[in-house]
Amino acid sequence: MNETIKISRNAQITWRHGQTATACCRNCGHAGEMALVLEEDFKPPRKHFLINLLRCPACTACFTDIVPDLDYGDNALVELGLPAYLAQVGAGLWPIAAQLARIDKPAGARLLEIGGGYGFGLDIGVHGLGWQGVGYDPSPFGAFGRRELGLDLRADYFTEAQLGAPWDVIAATELIEHLPDPPAYLRLMRKTIAPDGVMLLTTPDAATITPGQSTGKLVSALAVGAHLVLQTGESLTRALHAAGFAHVRIMRDETGLIAYASPAPLALREGAGRAVYRAYLAKRAGETALGTDTQLGFAGRGLFDATIDGDYDAADAAWAAFHAGVVARFGRMPEALPEAALQAKLPELSALMPLGLGQALFARAMSRLARGQARPGLQAMFSLSAQAARALCQAMEQISQRDPFAENIAALSQREALLCAAEAGDAAALPALLAQGEVAAAWRGFVGLVNAGRREEAQALRAAGLGALPPEGLELGLRQDGAFTAGMLALQSQDFPRAVSAFAALRLLLPEAEHPLRWPGLRGEIIGLFGLERGAEAVALLRQIVALHDGAPEDLLQHLG
Repeated sequence: MNETIKISRNAQITWRHGQTATACCRNCGHAGEMALVLEEDFKPPRKHFLINLLRCPACTACFTDIVPDLDYGDNALVELGLPAYLAQVGAGLWPIAAQLARIDKPAGARLLEIGGGYGFGLDIGVHGLGWQGVGYDPSPFGAFGRRELGLDLRADYFTEAQLGAPWDVIAATELIEHLPDPPAYLRLMRKTIAPDGVMLLTTPDAATITPGQSTGKLVSALAVGAHLVLQTGESLTRALHAAGFAHVRIMRDETGLIAYASPAPLALREGAGRAVYRAYLAKRAGETALGTDTQLGFAGRGLFDATIDGDYDAADAAWAAFHAGVVARFGRMPEALPEAALQAKLPELSALMPLGLGQALFARAMSRLARGQARPGLQAMFSLSAQAARALCQAMEQISQRDPFAENIAALSQREALLCAAEAGDAAALPALLAQGEVAAAWRGFVGLVNAGRREEAQALRAAGLGALPPEGLELGLRQDGAFTAGMLALQSQDFPRAVSAFAALRLLLPEAEHPLRWPGLRGEIIGLFGLERGAEAVALLRQIVALHDGAPEDLLQHLG
């Protein structure tokens, strides 16, 4: 059965199980019967395309049966506010830096970047690795990169007319899938590369285009209307060898395929990327004008990555740079979002707040948490982080785009805000944490409520689905405290069966050595058994425990008399 899925506001796909069509593969030239993978129903403004995606049986690449008429020089994407988004938060700089840093070329090497959009790959090569670089990109994004980053980024396609001195490094990230004739492009690259030069390509992995794949990953891989030929590791290796690259190495990561190709044996290095990337971000955050999209982007990314790496001194420095940029642009660091931000389009939103505010505040709060600040004092920061990330997500949705990273930040920040509220004694946060699967946090809150004498709130949390006892998998101390407080709450309510069950479970959780909860827990169990008129069982249990452990309290020993 063919299943139809809406993957964005202007596109839906229909899987074509078991169907075929006759076609000629644009990747390897094989002609004949091909498997139909899916149909793309694409309705951009004022246009409508029905596009079939086919899989070649010879090289395994997927390709579209038509080439939609899309203008990469169109200013529509600029008008939607994407340049500011890419500069501040949208462009994934770390993967580019990691991939370029593997190429073992000295300072001064000649770098050619093709189709790099804003030009961050070129910028990393020049300012992070010390290479000399030129870029070619006809899109309006290139104009922003040329102006904001000060790059030699030319508003043109790279063709035979641009052939000149050979290049030591060629970078084409997320480009080849947009080309209707990948073999022609690869042959051109072979003509312009140095005898020992290295070409870097990244592209989506066609092997991930399956009915079981998540919608988010399908959206990214298909980019309906824009991606024309999608490679597998096998098809890309075949195409590179056919173009004259004798040495090819293909890697895979979460985003797709990473390919290195050279006429000579490949010299790649591992492990240098992270240090190069972090130093590059700090350097560029200090060089670019305060409050510009690029400065906010460099500082915000530097803050987040320093926090991830546990380098909190570097995180403090990056926060200072980000804070200074925000003040220069907006007058002050926001303490709350204007109401208009929650429904704003992307250009309007970038005038109201830094687009990376959510991730920056999340990183700042996590850094302070790691340094020992109490959670309650960070609740406002986490809450604002979640709100800012959600504002960015809704702005992207208005242009049929998703930002999975911002979605993740919104969810994580909301969770952290609830944890902060719970530690501050806000019982209303506990059912929400429980609903999110934060069982440990809910049980900690339950213990706190019982210890504070807030019985009704504790009972309400139990009714919300907490469970009778802390489940296996939680930390042992929490299971012990949870069982004890569950028993105490039951005793206070004269629910003797539940009390006996909880205290008996606690007894099994205690170690052989003395534990502070041993005698209080046993006392609760004995009281519960007497409450159930099971006095003989209570005395027998007491004799057994007293025989095993010294130091029984006098009130318990009296039962034996």
